[in-house]
Amino acid sequence: MIKISDFFKELHKFSAHLYQLHGAVDKNKIIAFEQRHEVVLPADYKFFLSKTNGIDFMGVTVYGIFDDTTFKSIGGSYVFEHYEAGNPMPLNLIPFSPDGAGNHYCFDSNNCTNEVCKIIFWQHDLSYDSDNPPEIVNESFAEWMKEVVIDWTLEDYDYNGNRKRQ
Repeated sequence: MIKISDFFKELHKFSAHLYQLHGAVDKNKIIAFEQRHEVVLPADYKFFLSKTNGIDFMGVTVYGIFDDTTFKSIGGSYVFEHYEAGNPMPLNLIPFSPDGAGNHYCFDSNNCTNEVCKIIFWQHDLSYDSDNPPEIVNESFAEWMKEVVIDWTLEDYDYNGNRKRQ
């Protein structure tokens, strides 16, 4: 099983100018978010938050916890995507990373085991139902971070941010 701590070890191999980390989140903010929205965040994401309140890395953003009025936070995105969007998400989906086209990677709080949630890709312009559910793309946040943030980046760039030759 992939550990989120492995993500940080790999991230620090990249040149520091390629990413922006934010300060760690106080545990009470995490608890307050969970209580306010009646959800439980996965343990690997909570560990991530204990190290950084979100990350921006070569075009990939992973939200931290700021407040429910800041769109570039898990709370602001949660409120917008569930209560204000034209095609609202079901309440069990917790958006944590936008793809830049109105879609989000989300924790599926109905599909968690041992505090690890499956990762769903929510496409904002599709209508989902029980016969056509959103796609499960990863088994955990740690797996998603390794694949999307690290592996996909290394397909095209080296650790210094230089584009690889095709």
